[in-house]
Amino acid sequence: MRLLSSSALWWLLLGAIIVFFYLLKLKRKRTVVPSVLLWKRALEEVEANAPFKKLRRSLLLLLQLLALAALVFTLARPLVVTRALASGSTVIVIDSTASMRARDEGAGSRLDRAKELAREMIESLSGSDRAAIIESSSRITVRSPLTSDRGALASAIGDIQETDAPGVLTDAVRLAEQIAKSEHDAGVVIISDGGSAIAPETEPPLELSRRTVPPSRERSMRFVRVGRRCDNVGILALNSRQLSQGTRREMFASIANFGDRNRTLAVELKIEGKLVDARAIDLGANERRALVFDSLPLEGGLAELKLDVEDDLVSDNAAYAFLPSAHRVRVGVVGENPFLIEALAVNPDIDASKISATAKSISSEFDCFIIEGAGAIEGNRPVLIINPPDAAGLWRATGQRERPEITSVERSHPVNSFLSYGDLHIEKIAQREVSPWLKPIVSAGNDPVILAGDDGHRRMVMIGFDLARSDLPLKVEFPILLANSLSWLAGRDSPSTERAIRAGQTTTVHTSAAGVTITAPGGDTSEVAARDGSAVFADTLRAGRYEVKGGATFAVSLLSEAESNTTTRDAIKTRAGGVTVQPETFYSEREAWRWIALLALAVLMIEWWAYHRSIA
Repeated sequence: MRLLSSSALWWLLLGAIIVFFYLLKLKRKRTVVPSVLLWKRALEEVEANAPFKKLRRSLLLLLQLLALAALVFTLARPLVVTRALASGSTVIVIDSTASMRARDEGAGSRLDRAKELAREMIESLSGSDRAAIIESSSRITVRSPLTSDRGALASAIGDIQETDAPGVLTDAVRLAEQIAKSEHDAGVVIISDGGSAIAPETEPPLELSRRTVPPSRERSMRFVRVGRRCDNVGILALNSRQLSQGTRREMFASIANFGDRNRTLAVELKIEGKLVDARAIDLGANERRALVFDSLPLEGGLAELKLDVEDDLVSDNAAYAFLPSAHRVRVGVVGENPFLIEALAVNPDIDASKISATAKSISSEFDCFIIEGAGAIEGNRPVLIINPPDAAGLWRATGQRERPEITSVERSHPVNSFLSYGDLHIEKIAQREVSPWLKPIVSAGNDPVILAGDDGHRRMVMIGFDLARSDLPLKVEFPILLANSLSWLAGRDSPSTERAIRAGQTTTVHTSAAGVTITAPGGDTSEVAARDGSAVFADTLRAGRYEVKGGATFAVSLLSEAESNTTTRDAIKTRAGGVTVQPETFYSEREAWRWIALLALAVLMIEWWAYHRSIA
């Protein structure tokens, strides 16, 4: 037990004054009497009140001294150790980052243990105590505001789920401090393994010790650690690069063993589900290893690197990277426009070949086609078509418009990347009725100028005017428009960062539909609404492959050294300094002045009763 206001103990000196009054000799009136036999008791009282003589036993004196001691200790605000939350309001921050999935707490994870501790804390709440629950992962979530409702707090703790996302506790602790400031004598409890509280490498190192936190803050900020050991091997990095002018590609990976024992494990590399490399490696204790995979297929695709190892954390045993195709886009061109041929020839990523109109159906050797002034291509091959005639079931001309002015551009569509069309001049465009799946991406009022769409079988882009009757071929935007269109038609419009991302990051799914259905690695499905041809998906908290109905699969990886290194920490960093760990049993200090004040009141009542009984 310790005292918050130990200086109040000086008031105990008042006990000497109470004793002094009991030692005072009473002044009595002198009276001459013939005998003192009847005054024997009075004589005894006179002797007892004589100064510096031994006091008789007095119940009133003992009760008064006891009441004084109780009142003084009430003012000193004693703290007693108890297995409960601190008195008043407490904000509980629960870490749910990837390292909290480590299975070193018996049958459950570290997060399971953290939730168990939080439940034990709220069960010890007294009637006037309140608590709040904050989840800290890649995003900060207030699961419950300050409340004394134990059922609501237990439900909030149950809503916290395991994630594979990295994160830091800085923002969560800052939010908890702000909530605690709104309450009198409130505190913050952080339940974590400490892995998400490491300061970034760009910050100067901080000596974490008990004395870095002012004594007044030791009660208000506490760190309860979960986790017992570090026995984990993880993938920290995965990337690729292209060599020899596109004829060769290699991939490299960084793997680390954070445990204290040697490991032998198998490593597999798959691209689009096909095994391209397999090897066994030896990793010493606390050793890092760089792996290089060469002679990869030029077709590219979604690559998966997997470790066959039994350790505490499974989230970092697989990682993903997207390899763009190293082949140039093979384009079959129908038309004689010299500006078109020249714009294609200057792009090193495009392999364009002129073909005759009769050869349009021979499509197996081309990724897509460009057709100017002719009908739509047969089959289901992607095509960029320029000023076409009517095509049954696709479009039909209804009129013409002279000198149209561009009024709207759909900036989110990949075909319009880096393009403005601000000073484009067109003599005439054809007004058309088109199939519903073809959407205008550049318009002049209500008339589409450039359209794009996907009917579920192929993609198509239409430039709805004659290039010779505009100044578009003379502008620097023309090669960019062709490159964007061919990249989108060939399915290479999605950046590699959107096909392989890190846990907790958002990704954009391009679609022509009103929404997309995404299936997470665990089998859960999500319906995401699309806007302007794209849907933003943010629920990427689990590592693995995400299947997109009618779209390209993307994958989520951990790739975080701070999370893969599951070593528990003895202290965490906060804005107030370093906070050292407390035992998992979590014995805290509570103020006991209320109970002592009640004791003082009870003693005073007994003293009052005893006094009146003695004079009765």
